[in-house]
Amino acid sequence: MQDLSVYLSANARTMKKSVIRELLKLTNQPDIISFAGGLPAPETFPVEELREATDRVFRQYGDKILQYGTTEGDNDLKAQLVAYETAQGLSLGPQNLLITSASQQALDMLPKLFLDPGDYVIAGRPTYVGAIQAIQSYQGRVLGIPFSSANDGFDMVELEKRYARAVGQKKRIKYIYVIPDFQNPSGICWSLEKRRALIEFAYRENLFIVEDAPYREIRFLGEPIDSLYKLEQQMQNRGIVINLKTFSKILAPGTRIGWVIAREDVIQKMVVAKQAMDLCTSVLTQKMIAEFMATGKLKSIIARTCGIYREKRNFMLEKFETYMPKRFDLTWTKPEGGLFLWLSLPHYIDTDKMFYKAIEKKVAYVVGSAFYFDDPETNSMRINFSYSSFEQIEEGVKRLADTIREEIEAHESGPRGQTAPEDI
Repeated sequence: MQDLSVYLSANARTMKKSVIRELLKLTNQPDIISFAGGLPAPETFPVEELREATDRVFRQYGDKILQYGTTEGDNDLKAQLVAYETAQGLSLGPQNLLITSASQQALDMLPKLFLDPGDYVIAGRPTYVGAIQAIQSYQGRVLGIPFSSANDGFDMVELEKRYARAVGQKKRIKYIYVIPDFQNPSGICWSLEKRRALIEFAYRENLFIVEDAPYREIRFLGEPIDSLYKLEQQMQNRGIVINLKTFSKILAPGTRIGWVIAREDVIQKMVVAKQAMDLCTSVLTQKMIAEFMATGKLKSIIARTCGIYREKRNFMLEKFETYMPKRFDLTWTKPEGGLFLWLSLPHYIDTDKMFYKAIEKKVAYVVGSAFYFDDPETNSMRINFSYSSFEQIEEGVKRLADTIREEIEAHESGPRGQTAPEDI
């Protein structure tokens, strides 16, 4: 048999499996309570409404919806999205939109378009593993920036220092990747001041900002903060922000429909990249969503989803307070939206190793190390609160707390349990 590695391209050799997807294979047992996947709650899916919308488009468009479509996207869906985004204060037209096969496709297009081998993208420490995978697959690298202790965005002092050092080392940095609203994996939300500061930094250094916003609408506490795209239009309006959105979290992930908002020349380059990927996104699904949006029900679906997630988030935090060991070095974020929170453990606990002990107790999480490009931190984990039932949340938190407690006790009893050497 031929040695496949001999034939692989340099890009293919740098591709790595998703740590999350590999770990999820271990969680498929029916008795495991999984906080690992980034799964929306099935009870939020408007099944009947989407079925009715699909029936209507079949009756109205017949075989047309089973044909190829344009790469740019269905005009009816784009018109609905222009109206939707304009209502949120953005200034854009159809030429500023590209329909994608969910936002993950856009995350793959961007390094394909912007990165040469060895180029860098600025991103958070930690950041979304799917973005890291896409960057790696084009031989790109990540310049990681820690978040501030206030969990309100980048540590801007560290951004300045690390950027200056990288430039001094002749590293080529092409764009900044951020998830300002309820970041995956940490759940944090950038403050208005930090958003403005990041845009000013990008202006000064002539960098694009990729604003990944899959969770923006899933805010269930607090007041909305302007998106980077909207803020940049209010500032110098240079068109430096590329905004990525998706229906996966606000409607249903099975639709696999997302959209990109950017200046026209960026959209046109992305169209060319998409042509080589899949020619076009599903015409049937685009028409179905356009028909559904025309009913005006999307807003109420999002509101209902936010209500469900608020209750689950609050319940999980309550159970954390009840069952987790009470320690200064065991903390978790308290997100105002999204699907995740971030649990940080004492520095000596390796959650990669502890994962298998948690599986034995029939509970699962995503190891924190998966969300770093290099120099991973291993004492953290991502927890999803959107998917599990209330009963599963309580029992799962109990099991996870027991696993953590045993790790702490094993560490603290270790030195005391050893026989002390005799005095000589």
